[in-house]
Amino acid sequence: MKIVKIILDVMSPAQQSIVDLVERLSAIDGIAKVDIALSELEKNVEDFKVTLEGYNLEYNKIQEAIKEFGAVIRNVDNVISAEDYVPQQDSEKLSASILVLARHSDTSIRKIDQIHDEFDRTLKYIRSQRA
Repeated sequence: MKIVKIILDVMSPAQQSIVDLVERLSAIDGIAKVDIALSELEKNVEDFKVTLEGYNLEYNKIQEAIKEFGAVIRNVDNVISAEDYVPQQDSEKLSASILVLARHSDTSIRKIDQIHDEFDRTLKYIRSQRA
């Protein structure tokens, strides 16, 4: 089993760019996705929730990159381990993309048009239920 997701509570001196931290963490082998959200802002300190996804994440390398940035890990909030890593996709966007691609690849396929229309009706229904 390999670490595929880790959520960290990170404290950093204010006025540092989280874009720089994202770039630094993204450069680490195995990391496929970096999500950093500001959770608290005090006088000279910012707290972030750092979510990293990938395959075979190495905590020591992550910790070192954060330290080099000038921040510190306050807490490890969540760790997920799995045999394989399959990145999560927004299923609506992924399904729509596949249908659009299929529709444009061969316009003579009537089944694709039927599937597209059914998908469109289903998506409208789902969105109406959320409102």
